[in-house]
Amino acid sequence: MAVGLLLTSLLAAGTFAGAEADALAPFDRSLAAAESSLQGGDLAAAQRHYEGALFEGWMVLGTLHRLERRRPEAVKAFAEASRLDPEDRRASRSLAAARLQQGETSGAAEILASLAARDPRDFETRRLLARALAAEGKTDQAARTLDEARAAAAGDPESEFLLATDYLWLKKADAAEGLFAKLLQARPQPQTRVLVGRTYRDAGEYDRARAQLRAALEQDPHVRRAHYYLGMVSLADARTGPERLDRAIAEFQAELALGPQDPPANDQLGTALLEAGRPAEALPALEAAVRAEARSSYVHHLGRCQLALDRPAEAAASLKRALALAGDEAAGEAELQKIHYQLGLALRKAGAAQEAASHLAEAGRLTSGDKASNDEVAPVMESSPLAELPLGEREQITQRVKAGLARAYSNLGVMQAQAGRFPEAAELFEQALALDPDFPRLQYSLGVAYFNAKQYDKATGPLSRALASDPQDPGVKRMLALAWLDRGEYARAAELLQGDPQLGVDPSLQFAYGLALVKSDRAAEALEPLQAAVRRAPEDPNVRYLLGEAYQQLGRAEEAQREFERSRRLKDKGRKGGP
Repeated sequence: MAVGLLLTSLLAAGTFAGAEADALAPFDRSLAAAESSLQGGDLAAAQRHYEGALFEGWMVLGTLHRLERRRPEAVKAFAEASRLDPEDRRASRSLAAARLQQGETSGAAEILASLAARDPRDFETRRLLARALAAEGKTDQAARTLDEARAAAAGDPESEFLLATDYLWLKKADAAEGLFAKLLQARPQPQTRVLVGRTYRDAGEYDRARAQLRAALEQDPHVRRAHYYLGMVSLADARTGPERLDRAIAEFQAELALGPQDPPANDQLGTALLEAGRPAEALPALEAAVRAEARSSYVHHLGRCQLALDRPAEAAASLKRALALAGDEAAGEAELQKIHYQLGLALRKAGAAQEAASHLAEAGRLTSGDKASNDEVAPVMESSPLAELPLGEREQITQRVKAGLARAYSNLGVMQAQAGRFPEAAELFEQALALDPDFPRLQYSLGVAYFNAKQYDKATGPLSRALASDPQDPGVKRMLALAWLDRGEYARAAELLQGDPQLGVDPSLQFAYGLALVKSDRAAEALEPLQAAVRRAPEDPNVRYLLGEAYQQLGRAEEAQREFERSRRLKDKGRKGGP
């Protein structure tokens, strides 16, 4: 990315055209190629493409989970992608970054150190490794790692800018200043100074921020965002003193003179006026911000202002809207806590005491549950066009990718089952079910795989669910019955085998049904199928013995003894190999 594009992305709100298509293209291509190969009968190519689709799909899911702050799920997704392709640096780096965000600094540093050792030119890995080391308290080692990255970044203005931000994060302002100077020499526009000034402000280097922002205005008094960030510096710098609000208000007003509809400037002007105790003056600016862009924070500030003006009903309506928008934007707990608190106050003032209490309680819960975050690693992680999409669209993509992954796992499972590798097939079907529990016939496929792998204890669950969806399927009933029989659940097995259309022709099934009945103390019912089984397999000692058990249960001792004796002779005959 050129610095010109970097300036655009950091100083102005932008969108990625076709963000969804760009992010999903590798996944969609791999899935389509797999299914084309499968239809053409090229199973080796189908497997290869399906595995590629799995890798790309897990990478997309990991990114979506990261954007929604679902950190454990992000770690799991990137770990699966890394397992599928251990040599892919992108997967390993994303896994390390996700672990770092979750606070697993040691594990993240270990992965990153291994990646960095393999490629001295890997700039992004070294940046992330420096963050991991610093998070472990190894700041000197982190600084040395950035020095190594600096050599790899030489001559690339964007990389040198990013490296400067990392030095600032380590409180190495002098090292950052040298890199910013090189950037300003390469890109001497006033917008570059605004970018540098904003970066200094974010790092708490307020004097350096003011110097760069004022220099930008000297170059071009009409440059956008310089006044805005000067106002933000005044608000952030505690040394500004009592006049901080007046200075900030003046800067925001100067920014709005250049762009009257600018949403952030209107929002910050309104909140500064509100903090200064001037809500009536704040209201038009906050309304303008919301008209231009309905962000949760802007609507939240408008609700606070309406509450300050003693308009609680309007405030409650605005704050409910802010809460809904915060959900769409995946806002953090700190922002949600503030909205719930203000909404509770507005509702209480409007006379809705019970509803107010629930929001105030939620605000209290969020306050007590607030924990330190590792979101500071996010700037080091690869950007994604998915970040530009609203929450609703990202959730739709999540479901779409999960469905595609489930299809890939299911088809790979079928291929393994066809090759007679039933345990491997079952594992793939399990992964498909975890992604999409409603995938068609998947419970059936899983049950069959476990049944054929002779893992009958695992087969009963999916086969029971398959039977529930199609109660008249005789094959499912039969397999489930035999699985229950193996587990000693004789009554269940007997119930399922009763009326099976194969009973009249399959001696082994007749034996199974007879066994289930005998072991369920239903010997009278067992006689007919067992006698039929004996007629079809008179030399089978097991059938003879079970028929003897049935006679014994019925008190027919002589007949029982006769069958036991026949069973014994047949077993002896088999052992001796006689005719």
